[in-house]
Amino acid sequence: MKTTIYTILLSLILSSPSYAHDKPWTAARPDGHAPISVMGDHMHAMGEWMVSYRYMTMEMEGLMKGSDNISRTQATTSYPMSMGGMMLPKAMSMDMHMLGAMHAISNKWTLMCMLNYLDNEMTMQNNKSMKSDGVSDLKIAGLYDLARWDSGRRIHLTIGLSLPTGSIDKKSGNDTLGYGMQLGSGTWDFNPAITYLAQTKNYSYGAQLGGILRTGENDRKYTLGNKVEGTLWGARKITDSLSASAKFDYTSQNEVDGEDPRMNGMMSPALSATSQGRDITTLGVGLNYYFQNGGLRGHRLAAEWETPLDQKVNGVQLELDSTWTFGWQYAW
Repeated sequence: MKTTIYTILLSLILSSPSYAHDKPWTAARPDGHAPISVMGDHMHAMGEWMVSYRYMTMEMEGLMKGSDNISRTQATTSYPMSMGGMMLPKAMSMDMHMLGAMHAISNKWTLMCMLNYLDNEMTMQNNKSMKSDGVSDLKIAGLYDLARWDSGRRIHLTIGLSLPTGSIDKKSGNDTLGYGMQLGSGTWDFNPAITYLAQTKNYSYGAQLGGILRTGENDRKYTLGNKVEGTLWGARKITDSLSASAKFDYTSQNEVDGEDPRMNGMMSPALSATSQGRDITTLGVGLNYYFQNGGLRGHRLAAEWETPLDQKVNGVQLELDSTWTFGWQYAW
């Protein structure tokens, strides 16, 4: 699946203009943006601003080892200090609030920043619940226009940086929470991406290849795994204001390098450096509404639902169930 997505992405970038049309790419249509879960998907003309808000909610439940579903009893063999499996995770939810802003300082450069607020809750097999919430890592980026064509196609590069503003010291009582319950990485991370966009009269499609490259080791003696992500999407205009979209997404993240000395990795996979990161392929479907006239002109509303098609975890982890993303964007 990984190779297939990257091959299709490259094919789209090299595709002939016959797949597009005779007008320049524009954001002023309902399918003028990628599905709402895709970040850094578009640029703006010099002087333009855009503000956005996204709300994402994710649910995880049930244990996996590799690509197989396993029982609590089976997982206990890998974690003999888990008190008969009672300290194994049972379910987890994550709610994320994302505030974003974009500003084009020229026709070649658009600047972007995003600040996230996380609200995590994990329930253990003994029904004990642990929570963490707060500001995550601040992300800033520059989007550079590589090329654009009158045939409705364009391509741009994203050069991003993630600042370690999120806490990596969250606790439940006196116990440090696991890696997935912390709010940040604790390191300065490089976020590169390349994005290709194309439009026809009634359709649009695009591809993005990006990732997260960690730099150094944080204050707790570990580094989160690097991540690579490939995304393909397409959308159909239903009316001048409404469009529907479909998306395939592949993400691969490595396990943690090093180990937080405050965590006992033999007690629970949530505390184990080798039970972090996964390979996952998801399908997303969404709706986008763009206000063309009136007092709300320029405002955009969007919703997307995603579900896994395939996932393989490192070590033992919770299975991802589904993700919803809702968003509002306004450009002027």
